[in-house]
Amino acid sequence: MNSNEGNKASLSAQDLVYLNEEIAAMARAGLPLEEGLQSIAREMAWGNLKSATLEIQKDLSAGKTLPEALALQKGRIPPFYSELVNAGIQGGSLPQVLSTLTTYARGLSDLRSLVITALFYPFLVMGIAIGLFTLILVYVIPQFESIFRDFGMQLPSVTRLVLSLASNPLYFIVLPCVVFVAVLLLFRGLMRSSETGACWWTRLVYSIPVLGTLIRTARLAAFTDLLGILVEQHLPLPQALRLAGDAGSDPFLRKGAREIAASLEKGESLQEALKVGRVLPDVIVWMAGVGEMKGNLASTLRQAAQMYRRQVEMRASLAQSIIPPFLIVGIAAIITGLFVLAIFMPLVKLLEGLSK
Repeated sequence: MNSNEGNKASLSAQDLVYLNEEIAAMARAGLPLEEGLQSIAREMAWGNLKSATLEIQKDLSAGKTLPEALALQKGRIPPFYSELVNAGIQGGSLPQVLSTLTTYARGLSDLRSLVITALFYPFLVMGIAIGLFTLILVYVIPQFESIFRDFGMQLPSVTRLVLSLASNPLYFIVLPCVVFVAVLLLFRGLMRSSETGACWWTRLVYSIPVLGTLIRTARLAAFTDLLGILVEQHLPLPQALRLAGDAGSDPFLRKGAREIAASLEKGESLQEALKVGRVLPDVIVWMAGVGEMKGNLASTLRQAAQMYRRQVEMRASLAQSIIPPFLIVGIAAIITGLFVLAIFMPLVKLLEGLSK
């Protein structure tokens, strides 16, 4: 067993782009990779990228080829990367392959940024709402509580409930929120520890209106784009499917890609195998079938990826423009309604009693 093997944190898309661009530049200039990677590593701050770069350099100095050195970084660098580099070396087109990989990694990073940004605004609105609600409970409600107590009023149930929340917000609000988040993270970890659980968790995520569809579309865009790149570099289709499936975080795509690859190895056509797998939308099944018949499967898959990328951009824009206003209106209505029922109704009765 090589000393490099073991549990390693995966390189981020930005780190992979940086490493890939450096290797591509040295390959185009015909410079020795061992010395170049060592020089690059010296300028890096210590971290996962520097560790990976140094280990690749040591393996190259030990006589291993670049694809072999990259394959030994399993866990840090996805397996498809070494396979594509190997295909580029064998075909004499390594700089072009590395350039394609850079474009893919940048596109993947952009997709993730779109999804994260789309998710950020709703959570930001909810966080502000919780903070505002806590502020009202801590600083505003107690003022009314002292008034009601001084007049010895008989308060309705909803008012007593709100006053109880205001008396101990840490116990009734902060602690439940922390427990909820902890339970959710624990549940997520347990579900994702097995393939069946990961499928159930993914199905739950995909069922979230707007956001679930956005995440699924982004994953389909990344899968079809990578599959198109792998096919473009003449990797066997079953191998390309497995690599593309394993590179993503969608368990349905990963499992389905393996099943489709197994069907292809039994002699079925791509369109038949895709219909049996039932993991890709019908439009992709149709496009892939037509692309296979016409001999341009790679470009067809890349076009499908562009189609999904445009859908991600559209849905991300929709999520940012539609969800936050609905959340703001809904949360404001809840806070206002609760405040009116709990505070102003007893206050109105108090004023009526005083006027009489």
